[in-house]
Amino acid sequence: MTFLKDIIPVLLLYVLGDTITTVYALQTGYFYEGNPILYEIFMTYGYISLIPLKIGFMFLLYHVYRNANRYYWNITRYSVSFIGLLATLSNTLAVIHA
Repeated sequence: MTFLKDIIPVLLLYVLGDTITTVYALQTGYFYEGNPILYEIFMTYGYISLIPLKIGFMFLLYHVYRNANRYYWNITRYSVSFIGLLATLSNTLAVIHA
């Protein structure tokens, strides 16, 4: 498999899902960023700063893809996808219950 095929779930859940729902939830005013580091970044540079952070993470993920054996790569990509799913659901539920 190629890197792009391997990361389709990561792109859908962690990059797109989490980014879109985070920005939307923060703009409603009923939701706040719980991570103190991200909170400071958002307050300093705005929510758009999430995009370069995600791009930087994708470079890190590519490094893992190139240097880890297949077993650890699969653990990494499925873990990141699952974290993206949880973040997307959490953001969505926060907006729905607001």
